Amino acid sequence: MFMSDSRALFEKNMKLYPVNSIRSNVIILVLLLLDLFLTIPLIGNPYIAVYVYVLMPPIVLINIWALVLVIMPGKLQLNYVLFRGVFGLVCSIGFMIMTQKFAYGMLGLGTPWYFISSFAAYGIALYCYIKYHLAKFKNPSNYKKEPKVKKEPKVKKKHKREAVVTMTTFTGAGYLIANLSLGFATQQFVATVLMCVYSMLAFVLFHFIMELHRYYWLHKLRNQTTD
Repeated sequence: MFMSDSRALFEKNMKLYPVNSIRSNVIILVLLLLDLFLTIPLIGNPYIAVYVYVLMPPIVLINIWALVLVIMPGKLQLNYVLFRGVFGLVCSIGFMIMTQKFAYGMLGLGTPWYFISSFAAYGIALYCYIKYHLAKFKNPSNYKKEPKVKKEPKVKKKHKREAVVTMTTFTGAGYLIANLSLGFATQQFVATVLMCVYSMLAFVLFHFIMELHRYYWLHKLRNQTTD
């Protein structure tokens, strides 16, 4: 009963993304959220090699993966779900690492307590988010949606696209405000603003990380169908 309910839930609410939207979504996610708002601050002043060594390899990997998806989205429709999960994990952790650069490279903090407390809060928040996400599927019958609105998939696609645009807009706005403030504010103020913006984004990207769980079930259901 549990397997049949789970299958119905995922088939109803976790369909693959349409091929015609994969290319544009990949470009928006990678060029704006990853390259512009993570890579540029990463290699910018103050340049700290340890952060570059940690983050640059996964960033390069994501860019190569994105290029393959853009070239042949039709053949990698399921793979795109996995891409979103890995992208969310890299970006979320990357933004948290960037807050460390702002704190220790720009603010000049000399205590490890910010590093410990920030990543502890991040780990607790991620655990709670994952626990909440998985709880929805422990009893799938409680989460079945009313079959009244037949155009629900289109509404979902619209909401997901709006969520991506909104997230990138807020990211750009925060980063732009921080850079514009350089003309009249102290470096400490700019670093504080950036830390707040990037911390918020790290938590927002939990939604993308959950695509890993979605990919697991989609892949499992596809294997069960082919067997």
